[in-house]
Amino acid sequence: MNKVDIAMATFNGEKFIREQIASIERQTYSNWQLFISDDGSTDNTVKIIKELANKNERITLVNTERQGGVVENFNKALSATEAEYVVLSDQDDIWPEERLARLVETIEKYKNQHSNKSLLVFTDLEVIDKNGNIKESSFYQANNIEPYENMRGNNLLWRSSVYGCTTIVNRKLLDRALPIPQNALMHDQWLALHASQENGLYYFDYCSIKYRQHDNNVTGGSKKNLLEKLKSFPKSYKVINKDISKTKKNMVEYNYLYKNGRGKISTRKDFIIFAFKEVFPHIFKGSKKMYSFFAFLSFVLAK
Repeated sequence: MNKVDIAMATFNGEKFIREQIASIERQTYSNWQLFISDDGSTDNTVKIIKELANKNERITLVNTERQGGVVENFNKALSATEAEYVVLSDQDDIWPEERLARLVETIEKYKNQHSNKSLLVFTDLEVIDKNGNIKESSFYQANNIEPYENMRGNNLLWRSSVYGCTTIVNRKLLDRALPIPQNALMHDQWLALHASQENGLYYFDYCSIKYRQHDNNVTGGSKKNLLEKLKSFPKSYKVINKDISKTKKNMVEYNYLYKNGRGKISTRKDFIIFAFKEVFPHIFKGSKKMYSFFAFLSFVLAK
């Protein structure tokens, strides 16, 4: 049984951290080590983690100082890992008891087929409310998202529906992709993007976590209706503009990330060409059409 390291990032998670860690401790796959980086919590999160770590030597708190956000916090947690396989974890979900066993079995299947690849396997999510009641049996179906779109073309450069809390990765991917830069859209997008460079990104059609939707989530849970979308337009466009600005910086600094590209990409003309080639078609097909529309505008209009 190969050892699996779990990298968890926490911040003011006292409400649900006990239940999350308890679900990890109930895993049928027992050879794991949990490394937790806390981003300077001001509630009882650190106190709870220390209490649980004193009772279970497989739990290690590696940081309690402010890192400055999700990406840097996961960088800290991931840097403490050493195992061949690493699983990412949020602070407020619930894991089915067989989760680790099924993820390890799946990634080992791909490793046996492609021993030298950077690998990332991601899954679906079951959405629950703050009390643990099921809201949606499938995150992707509820939000009309096609997970396989992540493996097509250059989609991951500017949009991603790979969620870190569902993933398992191998050591080769971490050696290649860490540290995750500040301009990454998110830690999971950056890891998935690098796995895809070696065709090592795989979707496992299985709800590997109960994803808890509550007021402090980064990722949404249920599909918005038209009125909710209209109300959120200004905020959404602002967020997307910020995302595309980061994407442009990454495309300039890490030009190898643009598959089948035109070589170095840096000018406004380059980005306009990219927008028409890679983004524009998604306005009319697939999922996240509104996001695609705003992203297209940002690529074409923003300087």
